[in-house]
Amino acid sequence: MTTAAGTDALPVRVAALARNAPQRLRERPFWIIQAGVLSVTALHLLAELWGEGLVEGVHPALHHVPVILYLAPIAYASLRYGIEGAFLTGVWAAVLTVPNVVIFHPHDLEWLTELIYVAVVVAAGITMAVPVERERRQRRRAEATSRRLTLLNEIATLTLTADLQHTLDGTLASLVAVLDLEAACVATANPDDPASLSPLARHPADSGAGAPVDLCLQQFSPLHETGQVLTIDAGVIAVPFDTDLPDPSPSGRVTGVLAVQLDPARPRGPDDHQLLIGVANQLATAVANARLRDLEHDRVRSYARLVTWAQEEERKRISRELHDEAAQNLVAIRRGLDTLASRLDPAGHPAELRQLRTLTGETLTGVRRFSRDLRPPVLDDLGLVSALESLVDEVSRRTRLGVELAVHGTPARVAAETELVLFRIGQAALHNVGRHAEATRATVELHFADDIRLTITDDGRGFAPPEQLTQLAGTGKLGLLGMQERAHLVGAELEITSHPGHGTRVAVTVPR
Repeated sequence: MTTAAGTDALPVRVAALARNAPQRLRERPFWIIQAGVLSVTALHLLAELWGEGLVEGVHPALHHVPVILYLAPIAYASLRYGIEGAFLTGVWAAVLTVPNVVIFHPHDLEWLTELIYVAVVVAAGITMAVPVERERRQRRRAEATSRRLTLLNEIATLTLTADLQHTLDGTLASLVAVLDLEAACVATANPDDPASLSPLARHPADSGAGAPVDLCLQQFSPLHETGQVLTIDAGVIAVPFDTDLPDPSPSGRVTGVLAVQLDPARPRGPDDHQLLIGVANQLATAVANARLRDLEHDRVRSYARLVTWAQEEERKRISRELHDEAAQNLVAIRRGLDTLASRLDPAGHPAELRQLRTLTGETLTGVRRFSRDLRPPVLDDLGLVSALESLVDEVSRRTRLGVELAVHGTPARVAAETELVLFRIGQAALHNVGRHAEATRATVELHFADDIRLTITDDGRGFAPPEQLTQLAGTGKLGLLGMQERAHLVGAELEITSHPGHGTRVAVTVPR
């Protein structure tokens, strides 16, 4: 592994010609040039035949005109293809002139005069091509600079607005297009084995068996200094970078690498290397930012988990106190009222006593319902299926909504946290149906298979859910967002499907 050096220009030119040959054969200007050269060659042959007396009717002034006419296709080739076109067309014209020189001018110095004419014409054509080539190169440099700036701006925008995978895929695709690369990849040090690399993205996507990934995986250990452009075997350039941001390693420890596989027909210069270094630095920032976001997200989720379980424990405590104390006291009060009523003359029961007995009964019913909503004892005692049956019966009694429960597979108890999350999601979904959906029927399905899936479907008015449920937070609609957060607590996936006028389906799947 050595530092990248300049590329030999001649082999690169030859490789470029070989690569561009099929394309040139499909271009109309190429065949116009060939037709021009062959036409001038035919005219030149006609003039030579006249000079030998084999053809009559050719004016003597035309004897050297055909050689001068080579300037037309050479000039056109210089305008179309630059110095490369002028030189190759001139060589082709000179080669076609050789038979005439050998056949018609083998003696004296006529052959030299003929060749001088050809050389002057070719030199004139190439001279014409010099400013054209200069302008073409300036234009190509300007276009390349524009593409590089656009690429860096795109990467900066992706780094700030897109997720990491989209940033990496978009960056590599643009980099391959701008620098005409064969392939590119980004890899970072494996957390479990810092001496090895784990590919994060590659372009083309099917280049997993290509040189950029394989060679960098094999030769990661020598990449010991960031900010360098290093050449690896088989035309692969690697740019090591450090993703330990915002507090990078003082020694510039390599934690990632951008690797590209070069097109052997395209020379590379310092500008390309600087662009690769700039892109690598942007990618290092993107990877570091993504890791910081993941770390912060994990912290928030951990905090949310603790808060959620603390709330559940508090609900459980309040539910128990309501059931064991408040409800029992209300039962005692109602029995006391009944005893008092039995001792009084039935005909003389005051209206206040009857109202107290009715109010006590209603309050007792409300306390029991509130206690069940906070934490149904059946969930802890009998499990999720029984708790959902109780929930469905309760919703059916309290509302005009027709709710059915269907259980598929073999019911089984699972972790208490999982049962609690599924119950809360089902409870919240049915609450939303009764409050917002204007539905007449709802179905709760619980599937026991390799995964556990709870589905709540209604025939209500439906709605248009956003692409990301987090967008609901700004509108104050936190119910669906709360379901999603609860699902994440146990590693479940929440899916919400709804269309205006076609009801809503809430499905949560938990791996067993």
